[in-house]
Amino acid sequence: MTTQKAMRHASLVESAVQGLVPASDINHRVRHSWARCIETYALDPLTPKKATVVDRPELQARREQHGLLLSIARVELLSLRKRLHQNDFGIMLTDQDGVILHYVGDPGFAATAKRSGLREGAVWSERELGTNGMGTCIVEQRSVVIHQNEHFLAQNTELTCSATPIFDSQGKVVAALDISGSFNRAQTHTLALVEIAAQNIENRALLESCKRHYMLRFHRQQEFISTPGEGIVAFDDNGMIVGANRSALELLGAPDHRALCGQALEAVFDTTLATQMQLASRRAFRPAPLLARASQTRLWSAIQPPERELRAEQGRREHVELPATSTCGPLAAMEYGDPQMANNVRIVRRVLDRNIPVLLLGETGTGKGCFAKAIHAASRRADKPFVTVNCAAIPETLIESELFGYKAGAFTGATREGHSGRVVQANGGTLFLDEIGDMPLPLQVRLLSVIEDREVIPLGASKAIPVDIRIISATHCDLLQQVRERRFREDLYYRLNGLSLRMPALRDRHDSRDLILNLIREESRDRDAEIDIDDAAMRRLLQSPWPGNIRQLRNVLRTMIAMSENDCLTLADFDEEWLSAGTSSAAPAVASDAIELDLDGDDVLGEAEREALRRVLECCRWNVSAAAVQLHVSRKTLYRKMFRHGITRREGVAAEHHPRASAESTAGDG
Repeated sequence: MTTQKAMRHASLVESAVQGLVPASDINHRVRHSWARCIETYALDPLTPKKATVVDRPELQARREQHGLLLSIARVELLSLRKRLHQNDFGIMLTDQDGVILHYVGDPGFAATAKRSGLREGAVWSERELGTNGMGTCIVEQRSVVIHQNEHFLAQNTELTCSATPIFDSQGKVVAALDISGSFNRAQTHTLALVEIAAQNIENRALLESCKRHYMLRFHRQQEFISTPGEGIVAFDDNGMIVGANRSALELLGAPDHRALCGQALEAVFDTTLATQMQLASRRAFRPAPLLARASQTRLWSAIQPPERELRAEQGRREHVELPATSTCGPLAAMEYGDPQMANNVRIVRRVLDRNIPVLLLGETGTGKGCFAKAIHAASRRADKPFVTVNCAAIPETLIESELFGYKAGAFTGATREGHSGRVVQANGGTLFLDEIGDMPLPLQVRLLSVIEDREVIPLGASKAIPVDIRIISATHCDLLQQVRERRFREDLYYRLNGLSLRMPALRDRHDSRDLILNLIREESRDRDAEIDIDDAAMRRLLQSPWPGNIRQLRNVLRTMIAMSENDCLTLADFDEEWLSAGTSSAAPAVASDAIELDLDGDDVLGEAEREALRRVLECCRWNVSAAAVQLHVSRKTLYRKMFRHGITRREGVAAEHHPRASAESTAGDG
């Protein structure tokens, strides 16, 4: 039943939009938002609305798009939680569409959060839920506080939201940070904390994403360089500015990012590119005076050279430095000096933002999925979904509904909500069709229609849904041979093969040593100390033909790292049987099995490490303390790894059937 309070709120909203409420009584941004809710979104303040929640695959895809930002933001959210002294609050990071990617909440706020729909995957855009902190700050592109009755929907008037947008280095809104709670007063102090956290996230994201560029860091006072308030401008080898943070705009008096990005460094600062290059060559990070041309503001600056030059100085790179055309971002991380991979990257850069389909060819495990993700992440579609469809992994009976979606009740077993389908989920972004050679012929016809007409009709529906997608496909098959055998449509083949790139097998790559070192760094991130590898172990790895390619190499390295007793991998951590066919040992079984799975990208389960840990736990009859001693790690570390891989004692036969083993396991928990 509609309450009197809700009726009064609806009356206030209507009167304000009609201009019948004094301007001083309602914040003008709130008034404009209310008007959008009524006139553009056709919302009613009295009509209850349940928050739309995206399904788990879409949520995961959105998280992957914002991988770097999300990893940085998680740290900031935890820091924010510690700094807030109030109870009853939740801290949220959304993407540019208002979808909550990460949530950290106080236990006292759990009931309110559940009732309000504040949860991961929920869509809190202004279009969906009216005036609210997250959605409105994205639309307004500025910080907002939406306090109780300032919400459009009466159902949300118990909340107070402090939110701010997060911008990328080119000034585009890519996320929003929000603190919502049951606060009686507008939280100006809370908003300040949110803005500081957002600034930290933006700065760290800029520094991380543009490591391969020069970065000019400056402030009016030299002691404030390398603090959150510093200005940062990233520029390439030609002296063109490619990114900046908001502090740089403020210090330089620039109205927006467009006033800086694309400009020559020498047009913005009273300096020369040669001078900055010379300063960058110095090992010391010493502030030097600098003058801003437009405002004549005197600044102090320090220049940070590209990561490739830092690595060269430290002797970590043995091959030739990357060419001057390399830019920051995921594509640069796809090659470490191999000519064919460097050529692939160079070609892709030329067509990065053109609507040209890309076909990736190569053996299983060569990293086709990783390369597809890198193409997407380096393109203008990076802030939109990257959706993967493995045509070999989905049963033929389900692939049509998975790919094209279906209406509620379209067939027996269809969910009541229906399913949007992977094509629609990828709208605005990239659709990656892995193992395209295994797509059934009837579906090839439908896919061709989607590519040509740019629209899709879900099963059981009569209305077409327009889509804007870039298609990247991959296969280990000889598609031309399949065309000749009439197992693959010729017209679809030429539609997908706008640009064909071959991924070299690991045994043919010239950058194997650097690739191994990089994989070791990636797979040992959760270790307390940096993991190294001795010359003998490196030589043995380089000698292997690696039939499973990078995927097999990654699995073997995971096992070596899990079993290693120190911080340097040696031949003692390596088992020749891991590279032998038909062996019954755990690691090779994992590697060979993994080759059949859709693990071209990151294998988040870490199957090799998981099986290695299980093997040790089984040998110790699931006594965690004994296993930790054998692995030379603390029980806390072992428990963390068990939790990460979903390993429980109930998996073990010993724990299930041997009372003595169960007793030992229990004792080991103490």
